Amino acid sequence: MTILAPQQFNGRPIVQIAFNVNDLERAALHWIARFGAGPFFIYDQIAGTDVRGPDGSPGVFELGAAFGQWGAVMVELVKIQRVDPEHSASVLLRQGFHHIAYFASDTEAEVAALESDDTPVLISLGFGAARVHFHDGLATSGFIIEHYPCVDAIEALYRKVAEAATGWDGSQPLRGPLA
Repeated sequence: MTILAPQQFNGRPIVQIAFNVNDLERAALHWIARFGAGPFFIYDQIAGTDVRGPDGSPGVFELGAAFGQWGAVMVELVKIQRVDPEHSASVLLRQGFHHIAYFASDTEAEVAALESDDTPVLISLGFGAARVHFHDGLATSGFIIEHYPCVDAIEALYRKVAEAATGWDGSQPLRGPLA
């Protein structure tokens, strides 16, 4: 038997794949039934803090999300509700496969590396003590690229979602936000 290592981007393990959907609950139930992912934790409203466009100007990023585990990877289902600036919105509002995410301890260096590879920042925002960056990788990779440092709040979210999936018996497939 061959064991595969986690898939990587820029030499870092991909920790999350995300899809922009119209209905979080319906999509989560589909992922549970067809892929065996779950359970899913649903957040109806998440608003980014200190949102910045590519030029550093203030912006808006609001979405609903459902987080579930699928093997070694977190699945994030997003329902993006509002994005500004307009250029970023035209990419971030695309339906279907949305982005991959990975941890990068030096986000400034990561931004510079991606931008030098023709993968510009679309939007960045605060998440607790972390700065999250979304890059427009449509022309290069075919999808959006998200990276952030693995700080306590982010590590806790990933750990709790993964722990809920360990030994999960299929009960309570849809759950509210994690505490």
